[in-house]
Amino acid sequence: MQNGTTLAQPVNDFYPPVLILDTRYLILPPMFGKRPFVFALAFFLLSLPAGAFAKDSLIFEFSEGKVNATWTGHGLIKMQKDPAGVILSTTGTGIFLTDLPEDFYPQAAEVTVSAKRREQIYFVWIYKDDPERENFDVPMTVPPGKPNVILFSLSDRKDWKSRPKEIGLALPPNTEVIAHRIELISWSPLEMFFDRIKSFWTMDSYAPYSINFLWGPELASNPVQRKVLFDSQPPAGFSATLILNSALLLLAISALFFDKAGRQRKRFYKIAAGLFFLFWLVLDLRMSSEFLSWTAHDYRTFISEPVNARTFRDRGRFYDFAEYVRPYLFDRSSYVFFATSMWPYLGNMRYLTYPAIPGIDYDNDDTWVIYGRPDVTVGTSNNLVMDNEIISEPGRILVRFDDSSFVFRTFQKPSPGHLSE
Repeated sequence: MQNGTTLAQPVNDFYPPVLILDTRYLILPPMFGKRPFVFALAFFLLSLPAGAFAKDSLIFEFSEGKVNATWTGHGLIKMQKDPAGVILSTTGTGIFLTDLPEDFYPQAAEVTVSAKRREQIYFVWIYKDDPERENFDVPMTVPPGKPNVILFSLSDRKDWKSRPKEIGLALPPNTEVIAHRIELISWSPLEMFFDRIKSFWTMDSYAPYSINFLWGPELASNPVQRKVLFDSQPPAGFSATLILNSALLLLAISALFFDKAGRQRKRFYKIAAGLFFLFWLVLDLRMSSEFLSWTAHDYRTFISEPVNARTFRDRGRFYDFAEYVRPYLFDRSSYVFFATSMWPYLGNMRYLTYPAIPGIDYDNDDTWVIYGRPDVTVGTSNNLVMDNEIISEPGRILVRFDDSSFVFRTFQKPSPGHLSE
């Protein structure tokens, strides 16, 4: 299937710089006056071309009438036009590819895609000069329902290189998604420099590992990487703590072997002590700010919010949900439990609903507790249905917490064997 013949053209967004300098706090060498230095710095920044502050985007559209590139399918993949995009479905492994212009080197990608059920797909690239045509990929999880925008950085991946390549999507067997839009983004070196400074002050959220250790400041090379900096473990950036500690080590070694005598030695030691204090002060300020950010976040999202809207850190509304459904489990020794992911919610439910124990004993339990699973619904015959398959005996919803969280109980104890409507 061929869609269009013209590749998308880069779109430039210009962000003019804003320069604010207070000369009272500038520490300059004696040979420079403050005013000439400020003028020189301002002249340098303002004389930079617009491209130095530009963000380039290469956008691939898939909605009807907006397709702006030629895409081809490889493998067992079927491509079908849709008003909202292109429907991609596979019976085996399939790849959906187009050429990337050789003069464009993006540092991040934004993929908009939707699916009827939870799907695992991949953003892939293949180098044209590779005779083996090896696939490199970034995995993406697509939740069911409305279109999802999936952001990820490419510049921090060792296998993402500035070479002619094809890019696209790879789908495992028996997968169906709708591709709506792919945007590849590139930033100028100056923008990436400023983003490294911003990322130093990007705070990690409170996590289970925070009780034992902290990652500290990390440096990202672009806004997308900064946005997802602490979403993976270890973080995607480069450790600023390592840079500061290395600088302090070099400073200590220099002081140890500094062989000048008299006033020069004394002056050097003063400078070394001043730098050591400055590095310590900056790092201490950064980590203290992180501790305070946790408190501010908890107050803003949990303490100050009403019960029906509050969320708690990375658990969302889970603890309110557990409190809400517990009265419906007190007379059961066990129940079936489904959640957005089994960790950490399964362990939490074991504690919060004891002596009722959560599990997946479909054949013996008549009570199902569902948390955050829009793909689990009640079918036309009052059975629970997931991925178009019946997973329970007929029953009814005892109580609903929200659109995707509820307690379901079958009309009678389940009997082993095949379930059918």
